[in-house]
Amino acid sequence: MSEINALFSQHSLQELVGILLLVLFVGQGIWKLLEFYYQKYQQAVGKTIGKQKWEETITNSFTKIGEKIDDLDAKIDKLDEQNKETLAKQEQVDSAINLVQERLQENSRSYLIDAHHKFYYQYGKIDDLNLQSLERRYLYYKTAGGDTFIDRLMDEMRSLPRVSYLVDEKPLKHTGEEKS
Repeated sequence: MSEINALFSQHSLQELVGILLLVLFVGQGIWKLLEFYYQKYQQAVGKTIGKQKWEETITNSFTKIGEKIDDLDAKIDKLDEQNKETLAKQEQVDSAINLVQERLQENSRSYLIDAHHKFYYQYGKIDDLNLQSLERRYLYYKTAGGDTFIDRLMDEMRSLPRVSYLVDEKPLKHTGEEKS
C-alpha cells in the first residue's frame, strides 16, 4: 500500500486518470491490432484450407475422369474384338454368298445349255412361253457375269420357229411316259 501512497504523492489525480486512460487506449489499440492479425491469420489459414480442398476436389475429379477413361478404353477394346469377330463372320458369309452365286451361275449355264439342246436339236422349234423363260434366265446369267458362249446358244434359240399350243394342235415332244 505504500506504493499507492507514493504514486498519489508524486502525481495528481488528473495525471493518474490520464495515465489510466492512456493505458486503456493503448490496450484497446493492441487488442484491435491482435484481432486484425488474428483475422488475417484465419483468412490465410482459410485460403490454405480452401486451396487444399480445391486441389483435393480437382484431384478427385481427375481420378474419376481417369477411371472413366479406363472404362471407356476397356469398352472400346471389347467393341474392337466384337468388330473383328463380326468382320470374320462377314467374310464367312461373303464367301458363302460367293459360292452360292457361283453355283447359281453354273446352274443357269447348265440349264440354258440343256434347253438349247432340247429345243434346237431335239424339237427344232420353241414356244413363246419357254423362250420368255429362257430369256429371263439368260438375263440373270449375263447380269451375274456369264460368258459369251451362251450368247451364241441364245441367238440360235431365238432363230427357231415359234409354235403355239393353241395354233399348232400338236404339242411339243415329251420325254416322259404318257398315260393312256
